[in-house]
Amino acid sequence: MRFRRSKGTWGFTLIELLVVIAIIAILIALLVPAVQKVREAAANTQCKNNLKQMGLAMHGFHDSRKFFPPGFDGNKWGWAVYILPYLEQGPLHDALPMGQVLSVNGQTTMPLAVFMCPSDGGMAINSWFSGYAKSNYAISEQISDGNSQIKILQITDGTSNTLMIGERDTINQIGALWPGRDTVPSGVGVASVMGRPNWPINTKYAGGTTCCAADAGGTRFAWASLHSGGANFVFADATVHFLSQNIASDPNQRNANKAMPTNFPLQNLYFRDDGNPITGVDF
Repeated sequence: MRFRRSKGTWGFTLIELLVVIAIIAILIALLVPAVQKVREAAANTQCKNNLKQMGLAMHGFHDSRKFFPPGFDGNKWGWAVYILPYLEQGPLHDALPMGQVLSVNGQTTMPLAVFMCPSDGGMAINSWFSGYAKSNYAISEQISDGNSQIKILQITDGTSNTLMIGERDTINQIGALWPGRDTVPSGVGVASVMGRPNWPINTKYAGGTTCCAADAGGTRFAWASLHSGGANFVFADATVHFLSQNIASDPNQRNANKAMPTNFPLQNLYFRDDGNPITGVDF
């Protein structure tokens, strides 16, 4: 006896179903990396926009006061606090008790998107420090040092050849803080607000799981990001550039000390007045 499929009815065989599932899996495997690339491109664009806003805010402060803000003041409030009015955060700036020593409170734990790179995800509080709000951006001491009042005219190498602010992530590095200088963690120094060129871009933090007593070599000062191959910087002319992690730096200065002028591209971009030439291939 033969059984025939009745007219008007049909279905998938097991083999056909498995083929369809395999095709869908392949399409998903091709699609996910593409979505991730688009997402990272968007995050990188936002990060650059953050830096652009900070660069313009720094110039806004300079136009008003005739010098760039200090990296931190006598009460440890940082450079980012001083430019808040130029980042549409005037009410927050006015609410901060800057006549008192920096401390953890409702304002200094407030997450501010302009200081957070989307690629760095995670918590709004930087757990490497003492409970302050996170920043993913550290300033150059050549632009804003402790209690400094550095003027544009002092940048004799040219504002387009001098770093101002660069990235530092909190996954491979310790990030930074927008409220100011945190001196509570042992050995931290000025790393909560400042970056240095002593170590190559994207150097990983070598001090273990806490900041910063075990980091004798000063890797905590390195600029670093989660973008592939380098990090974003805003220069002293408020232009934003992506610098490769392969840009040469002085191997003899890989320590926690303040950097010294030497003729290496990263150091040349860092120092505002060393007189060393900058070539087009440096960035």
